[in-house]
Amino acid sequence: MTSVALASYHRAMPDLSYDSIELDREYGPWEYPWRERIQRYLEAIENAFPWHHDRSPWGPPVAPPTILGNATLRFIDSIAPVPPGTLHVKQEMEITNALRRDRELIGYGTFLDKYERRGRRWFVFSARFRDGSGLLIGHATATMAFPERVQTEEETKAEAKEPREEKPRKGELTPIARTLTQEKMTAYSEDSANALRGQSVHTDPAIARASGYPNGVAQGLMSADYISELMTGQMEKGWLLHGRLSLAFVRPALCGDTLTANAALREKADEGTLTRHVYDVWCENQNGKAVTVGTASGPVGVG
Repeated sequence: MTSVALASYHRAMPDLSYDSIELDREYGPWEYPWRERIQRYLEAIENAFPWHHDRSPWGPPVAPPTILGNATLRFIDSIAPVPPGTLHVKQEMEITNALRRDRELIGYGTFLDKYERRGRRWFVFSARFRDGSGLLIGHATATMAFPERVQTEEETKAEAKEPREEKPRKGELTPIARTLTQEKMTAYSEDSANALRGQSVHTDPAIARASGYPNGVAQGLMSADYISELMTGQMEKGWLLHGRLSLAFVRPALCGDTLTANAALREKADEGTLTRHVYDVWCENQNGKAVTVGTASGPVGVG
């Protein structure tokens, strides 16, 4: 289906709503055309790791594991477009096989939960992804908050207070720094339902400003990709085959921001003949403010 046809299709579909979500209903199979997107995706995040572009230890090039995050959001869009202004708050992933360029990416998903908290309505969507033969590639779970908000008096007072100073974070790896441009943000998000129907704060700065932001807003998963690149350099096969990632998107990243990803080793956990290294990970902007925080882990010494 062409972009024009997709845009017309998404315009005809009603937006996802809290009331329309059916818990525990399974959706799928749904195929994400990632091989059509991978080059734009890699250019958008400036990931030059050779195994993503040339031959890998498994033969064909492989995708960064975090592509499952974008696949999860596009999967939700295929059920019903996510309304503009919906916040992507958390993302979890667990990889079970490298996503080789000769493999399909087929999703099966379920809305696990929906609830009301802090004046917002939230939902949790979980997907598992397999290739065409049925081989499990990984799992991904997204937690999102609908844009409608009823703010309490207590919340208004809390927001008026000066924010607490963040504790300095000390990274132990060679950091990865990327400056967000509108071109990169658009390349990353242009296949979303809101981008296709001209309603995306990620691809249109005017839409972002009309929504109250000073500039275009990067998709939170871009910071997840920088963290994934950091882990790939540290664990290579261990990350691409068996990586785990749990992130919270705590502050918007804007066009022009420079994001720096780093990590600090938290613990080493025995897993049979291998040892899993668990890192505290984060992405912070040029002002030292965290935009993304969480943990990442993978086994070391994978042959």
